[in-house]
Amino acid sequence: MNYNFSIFVVFNFINKTFQNIILPIYRIIPSALLLCSFLLKLQAQDIHFSQFYNAPQNLNPALVGAFAEDSRFIANYRRQWASVPVPYLTFSGAFDTKVYNKITPNGFFAVGGVFNYDRQGTSALRLSQFALSGAYTHQLSDQQSISAGFQLGSVSRRFVLDDLNFENQYNGDIFDPMSDSRERFDETSKTFLDMGFGLNFYTQSDEGFRLNVGAGLFHLTKPAQNFYNQTDAKLPFRWTGHLSGQAPLNELFDIQFRLLSHFQGPYQEFLLGTAAIYKLSEVRNKEIYLSLGTNYRYASESDAIIPTLGIRYGAWYGEFSYDINISEFELATNGAGGPELSLIYTITKVKPPPVFKACPIF
Repeated sequence: MNYNFSIFVVFNFINKTFQNIILPIYRIIPSALLLCSFLLKLQAQDIHFSQFYNAPQNLNPALVGAFAEDSRFIANYRRQWASVPVPYLTFSGAFDTKVYNKITPNGFFAVGGVFNYDRQGTSALRLSQFALSGAYTHQLSDQQSISAGFQLGSVSRRFVLDDLNFENQYNGDIFDPMSDSRERFDETSKTFLDMGFGLNFYTQSDEGFRLNVGAGLFHLTKPAQNFYNQTDAKLPFRWTGHLSGQAPLNELFDIQFRLLSHFQGPYQEFLLGTAAIYKLSEVRNKEIYLSLGTNYRYASESDAIIPTLGIRYGAWYGEFSYDINISEFELATNGAGGPELSLIYTITKVKPPPVFKACPIF
């Protein structure tokens, strides 16, 4: 009797695991393999964060509104290569919110906006970008959904010549910074429109397993970014393929995993990471979670090991990471990489009851 009961329990567990976790993943494997085989033929270099999962609008427009709460504010800060004469600095600020309506009872719309700023190099090459995003999420079932998103924005690139040195300023004996460099640029700033598109699939199980799989395509029109009118430097497509998930280990611990593939022109990047989540408190609206993990980035060669530390308190979540440079460029950086900080704040609205009844006052 006990033997038959044990077999029944094991079989029931395997069946639930297959139905709720393995089968949904299996259904998307053909599309994921097709996506990866296509991406591998390409090669990217816009701004990017080691904590890509904390910068969703820079990763995939379909991730707008793809969170449990109703509204979300995100700030990302990254500084790298402090030992290089001119450190690189990147900042991003974003907001998105869900828009519920009666027209689409099986889904919802979401809107958002993101501002990006990046400064790099001796020429202080700057990028300023503001983009608006919109997405629609359709519920395939109580545990699965698919989202599509679109992004439209304005991008400005500019640089300064003051601190640049050129070969023509060397007269054969000495370098004369006051001499004419004979370098002529038609313009030192460029502004253009930019567009992006993305898809995302989400699934979860009764046991608490969650999985996101998506892909984004940016620079749909391949806008020109040249500073010489005689040349036509098109901004190449940027493709992103991403996967992230979370699975419970027991009542106190969850495990997270994430994967990014990133391609643009001759540049390609892969980032793999995992983290353990310890639940210190699960009091509603005062949850305290501690996250400890590491990421590994490969970009044509082993590039960086990235330890991460995050903490959630109620509606707030903050994460700090540090890139430990292991590439050949460590000769210039002395092995240093760069700190990165993300801060997220979410808002959950109280939903009104479906039927309002007035109570008489006596």
